[in-house]
Amino acid sequence: MDLLSYSSNTIQVKNIVVGNACVIQVFAFDFGKVQLYKKSPFSRFIYIIEGKAEVVINNNSTFMQTGDSILIPGTASSSIEANLPFKMICTTIKTD
Repeated sequence: MDLLSYSSNTIQVKNIVVGNACVIQVFAFDFGKVQLYKKSPFSRFIYIIEGKAEVVINNNSTFMQTGDSILIPGTASSSIEANLPFKMICTTIKTD
């Protein structure tokens, strides 16, 4: 996906849609980078568009690769880790 390029030792983010009900972003993680999420009222849908990632939800690891997706409940603590460089789409779902 060419919307976003990898950059050394960073997590690149590009907003695609920012609305009242959801936010859609594209991320490019370089090797070794980690994104931590605290519990929130919003759920996140993650779709891996390139590479491999490790998603940890409430201390349970899931290894993901291109084409995989997962829903992270808003009530869960989580992290997304780049054991290798990868790109993902993250849709944050805002509910009442």
